[in-house]
Amino acid sequence: MAMRVKPDAVKVGLKQRYRVTNWSEYDRALVNRGNLTIWFDEASIRDQWTPAPPVGRGKPGLYSDTAIQTCLTIKGLFQLPYRATEGLIKSLMRLCQLDLPVPDHTHMSRRAAQLSVKIPRRPRKGPTHVVVDSTGLKIFGEGEWAEAGLREASLRAAGAGRLCKADRGTVRQHGVGKRRTWRKIHLAVDETSKDIIGIEVTTTAWGDSEILPGLLDQVEGEIAQVSADGAYDSHGCHAAIAERDARATIPPRDGAVAWGDDHPRDAILQAIEAKGLASWKNDSGYHRRSIAENMMFRLKQLGDSLYSRTFERQVTEAHVRAAILNTFTYLGMPRSDRVGKIASAA
Repeated sequence: MAMRVKPDAVKVGLKQRYRVTNWSEYDRALVNRGNLTIWFDEASIRDQWTPAPPVGRGKPGLYSDTAIQTCLTIKGLFQLPYRATEGLIKSLMRLCQLDLPVPDHTHMSRRAAQLSVKIPRRPRKGPTHVVVDSTGLKIFGEGEWAEAGLREASLRAAGAGRLCKADRGTVRQHGVGKRRTWRKIHLAVDETSKDIIGIEVTTTAWGDSEILPGLLDQVEGEIAQVSADGAYDSHGCHAAIAERDARATIPPRDGAVAWGDDHPRDAILQAIEAKGLASWKNDSGYHRRSIAENMMFRLKQLGDSLYSRTFERQVTEAHVRAAILNTFTYLGMPRSDRVGKIASAA
């Protein structure tokens, strides 16, 4: 049996070596992420906990949107159920000696279905390089393979045998049970400041390319460049990017053909054909799209599942996580500088 080995002509690449140059600042930021005074600011809560009196007739409310978002933020940050969140907020009120009412868990749940979450954003300095990506968060269920296991058991009972790998993927994606599905989170991230500047939550029926125009509508100010993967290679995405006078950095899909009429996408095809895909990615700054992938990783550190049962509350839960991540970012992020190269293992 012949062995397949790489030819000796392949050069062993050099890996870049980086070092965090602001470790003391970043270390304080990591500590402050668990500082309750940041998430439960006594001064602002005292002034904003209760809403303004209603205009006209009607009973005044007890809890403002700021109060509900504060409760949901602490719930999402520490991954607490509603009842435990109620108990924690009550204890914080006592410790801060604030004579303010605390919403019970049922009120929090009802308000979560209609809350408009305020995601903190800092003003942009100059044109923005927007990087876009999406990921899936599971909703309540028994685990990743629960539906596949049930389907496999039914097939065995019918004498169909074991599910093949392709059938397993089909069950995961198109399973009929509500317990085996997920929500898609679409994010637009500022490549420079690394904060979330656009978010959409959809069901799996929506494709990535359909959501990009809505994400760009949320981006304030001028856009210089939009970087996304091949799932966004569509006429609609390129048109939405062109409307913002931005440059599209989207690799065409396999087997792509020119669109004609001097379309900017044709220039990408020509550049890839002339110097190769890897060189085009380096020259165009496409690799900065990894900032969006890193944001997806950070998002799942707050939980890889959405715990709310209805779609409206799931949207609110995802938006609250985006608000938490932006607060993390503004507290401080690592700054890595290239310090040299190291040879990869032979």
